Formats: sequence, C-alpha cells, structure tokens
Amino acid sequence: MNLLLTILVLGNIFWSIYLTYLLYKRFSHSKNPNSLPVDTVTKPFKFQLNRYNPFDEVGGDQSFILCLLDNTNSGVIITSLHNRDSTRVYAKAIHNGDTVGQKMSKEEIKTLLKTISN
Repeated sequence: MNLLLTILVLGNIFWSIYLTYLLYKRFSHSKNPNSLPVDTVTKPFKFQLNRYNPFDEVGGDQSFILCLLDNTNSGVIITSLHNRDSTRVYAKAIHNGDTVGQKMSKEEIKTLLKTISN
C-alpha cells in the first residue's frame, strides 16, 4: 500500500511539473521567437518551492507550492494539497505578480512574494 501511495504521489509531482512546463511554454512566448525582448531570452526564470503541512491529521510537509515566474513576474503557481484520502493539484496563472481572476491562499502569497524577491 505504501508503494502504491508513493507511486501516486510521484506521478502527481511529475505531471504537475510537466503541466507547469506546458503552461510556461504556452503563455510566455509569442508566436514569433524573434520578437521576444532580450531579457526574456537571456535571463532564466525564477522559481520557488515551498513545502508545508495544511492539515493537522497528516504528518510531515507533504503538500507543496511551486511558483515559476519569468523576469516580468508572469508565469504559474502550482499548489498540491495532500491529505490521507487524496492529493489535489491546482494551477493558477500569474501575470505581473498577481493572479488572473483567482484568489490565493496565504501560503501561495508568501511563496509568490518570495519568488518575486529572488
């Protein structure tokens, strides 16, 4: 049972990272790569991983928030909430340091601000 749970959690993490990559690739570049600003091409994007425990009944920091931003503070924030019964993954688009029509939790805000300051 523990092996199955480990495989499911690792699968969730893999697909979360892959989804982040696809979202970043889709929304960060225009159709014409020659029209990209020089800073976008030369500077790497910023990232922050914050592990935490949102539920009292689950031991350890098994939930996480992954924030990926470019130099204009646009990108994606992915939250994975793990409890005894399930793991849920949420993705929110970030544009100029703020979400696009969605509210953020206090942990997401903290991670976003930490990513922006890097």
